[in-house]
Parts: sequence; C-alpha cells; structure tokens
Amino acid sequence: MPFYLGVDLGSSFIKATLLDGEGRVVTRARRESSVFSPREGFFEVDAEEVWWKGFLSICRKMCSEAPAVSIRALCVSSVCGSFVPVDEAFRPVHNAILYGIDRRSEVLAATLNAHYGEEFLQRRLGNVFSTHSVLPKILWLKENRPEEYRRAAFFVSSFNFISARLTGVPSWDAPTAYGALMLDGETEDVPKWFLEDQGIAAEKIPSVGPAVAPLGVVTRGAALETGLAAGTVVLRGACDVNAEAMAVNAVVPGSAVAVFGSTVSLLLNTKARCGLKGFMTGRSLFPGVWRIGAATASGGRTVEWGRKLGATAVPASPTGIFFIPYLDGARTPFDDPSAKGAFLGLTSAHTPLDMAAAVLESLGYELAMIISKMEEAAPFPFLMEASGGLTNLPGLMELVADVTGKSLRPRPDVDASYGDALIAMTADVSPDALPSLDKSLHVVYPSERAAAYAELRARFTQWALPLTASSKFLPNSNA
Repeated sequence: MPFYLGVDLGSSFIKATLLDGEGRVVTRARRESSVFSPREGFFEVDAEEVWWKGFLSICRKMCSEAPAVSIRALCVSSVCGSFVPVDEAFRPVHNAILYGIDRRSEVLAATLNAHYGEEFLQRRLGNVFSTHSVLPKILWLKENRPEEYRRAAFFVSSFNFISARLTGVPSWDAPTAYGALMLDGETEDVPKWFLEDQGIAAEKIPSVGPAVAPLGVVTRGAALETGLAAGTVVLRGACDVNAEAMAVNAVVPGSAVAVFGSTVSLLLNTKARCGLKGFMTGRSLFPGVWRIGAATASGGRTVEWGRKLGATAVPASPTGIFFIPYLDGARTPFDDPSAKGAFLGLTSAHTPLDMAAAVLESLGYELAMIISKMEEAAPFPFLMEASGGLTNLPGLMELVADVTGKSLRPRPDVDASYGDALIAMTADVSPDALPSLDKSLHVVYPSERAAAYAELRARFTQWALPLTASSKFLPNSNA
C-alpha cells in the first residue's frame, strides 16, 4: 500500500503525519522547534540545527513505521512570510528570518511605502509593505549583512529550505509569495521593477509555481541523508495556514478557516481576486480560487498571558470589559508593530477573574472585527472551519461563536501536517478524490448570549482604533 508524508515546520514544534492510500492516519510524530531573538524585535530560527535536523529525525521515525519505498510522495509546510538565505547547496548562510513578528524591516518598509506610494503598491502587490513582507527584509540583509547577502545564492521559503534540499529545486509557491508581497498582480511574476530599483539580484529569487504540484523527486544524495527513497515525489507545498485549510477542506470559494494557534490566522476563499487594504490577498491552493488572508498577534500567547490574572473559565455573560490584545503589536488590518494592549471599561465591581475572562473574549472580538472588514470585499460564510491547539480549550469555541455571531466546526484532530499529507496524495489521486471532511462533526452554533455580544462588537472596534497608528484602515468604525 502507498503512504503519503506531510511535515509542518513550526516555531514551537515540527509535526508530521503519515497517511495510507485510503487517507487513514498511520502514525504521527512531533519534535520540538525553537525560535530565538538575537536582539529586540528580531526573530530567527537556526534552520540547519532546528528544521533540517528535526526533519531528519522525523524521516527516521516515519521510515521505521513504513518502508521508505512505500512512501510515494511528501509535502512540507512551514510558517508564512519567512525565508532562509541559502548557498548553491541550499545550506543556510544566515538564520531563517521570520514573519511579521520580526520587526527589523519596520523603518525600511515605511520608507519604501513612502517612495512607491500606497496606491501603486496596492495595485501592483495587493498591499503596502509591512514587517510580514519578505522583500524589505531581503533589502535589509543586503544593506546590513552584505557578506551574507553576497553568499546567498537563493532566498527560499521556510519550507522550500527542506524541499530544495530534497530535490535540488529552489522555488516559491504562489499563495505564499502573494501573501509575502513577492508577486506583481499585473504580471503574475516577481516584481522586477522593485528588484531593479533596489539593486537586488533577480537570480536570487526562485521561480514561483502552483502550490499543489510536483516540485521534483528526492535525489540520491538526499536519499542517503534522509533515509527516504530516491525518486520519492516532493510537492511544492504551501505555508502552514494553507496546509491547515487543506486539512479541513476549506479550499473552495466561499469556505473559510480560522487557525487558533499561538496566533490566530483567518483565510477566506473567493471566486475572484479581491483587493482589500491591510489584508493578504492572492491565489489560494487550487486553480481558479483566490483568497483573503489575515493574521493576529494574539492567540495562544495572549491566553497564556491572561492565565496570570487567574482562571481561564469562559464567562457566562459579557464581562463589559474590552481587552485590546495588542501585547505584541497589531497585525491585520493595521500592520502596526507599535500598537499597545489595554483594558477598557473597568469599574470597581470588576475582579481579576473578570479581566482574565475578558482576555478570552478579546479573541472573538478581534476575529469579529477582521471578519466584518472581509465582508466588505466578499461574502463570509456563516460556518467556518476551525483548527489549532486552542480549539481544545473548554468553552472557547462556544465563546468565539457567540462573540463573532458565526458558527464553527472545530477540528482538533488535524493540523497542517495532515493537510500536507493530503497535498502529497495529489501526486497519485485527483484532488476531487481525496478523503472528504466528515460533515457529521460537531458544529458550535451561537447561543442566546450572542445577542448581547452583538451590541458590543462595534464598540470594541471603536475603542481599539486609537491604540493603533493606522486607524485609516477602518474609516467607518465610528458609525
């Protein structure tokens, strides 16, 4: 029987799932990952020590569960908007530089936005540059680490760091490249005008292709190093939020997925490209499908912070407190790393436990604000799929459903590595024939308390705006 391997390189864990030819889980594996901060606002991963050696450990585990020759195909995902500068042998010449939490390019991005203009960048790249954008960080490397820039043969995505080592083929996938503002919407190619203007060598930026497509096969050298069989098909793959969407079958127009991890990501699939200021727009996993993407700086990290205030039990009714969860800045739609968190609406009757409950409410409020903005560009479904570790927190999904007014179908049993394994299956199986989502799964619907939260959602947005430097993204919030 054939087997299909999916591996997700996370910032906390490397996760893997092995599926058989019927789509059943054969085994799973997990290895610790780690991020370090060499200075304030910088976040990196030692790609060789953490991701490559972790991947080798995963391969040993999987090849002990199934004969290597039976693993027909594999797919790797990793954190979005992150990249690794590598030499011609795909060995790192600098640590992986992470997504929007890494703020090294904040000033440079603002300078580039002023130089090119918001209207031009919105039209050509789909958004203005932010700390999530890859090109300003490559430019930062060129200006601040010229030797590493010179030695870099390619700037590869976080997951292509692995797939290029396996196949010898550097590449970016279209969904990730669009989200990182690396594709010109008018040419469907890297923005050569930007590379020429800024003196970035075009040959250092790999070609871009569809996510769900073969990239190459495992070479003999890579087979010796990993234990995988030479000739194993390697899919191009996509970043983790797209793999999560694949895992819960949120890949057709009109579907949406919320990933409740250390941060929260939201993806809405659409029939056509939708320009929406402050959001990540572009192609989705499959041909003819586009998407609007969003990400917060809140999530599991915020919940852990809230634990310091007391219990994590969800409130039976609205607390009346607004916690603005910008402890690590505000991401979509503000892209403001300097935004601050705050408690608003406190009275002497409130307790620390009320404040802790308000932290949980804030996850729903922020998500509701993002959804309301998405709905200006495309219809948002009443039912959204949900995955990620926070779906296991008792009562949280019920609270989010009430605060947002949307129903959720939690899938705590799957993750990005499961989605990667499904993508790997497309090497042999038509996407239409992949295992389908079990529609009998429990759905969390808004309860009676949703009406009380509906009156508070707009007020949360109104109170959150003054704490960001970019309130222009939501000009009608005070209506």
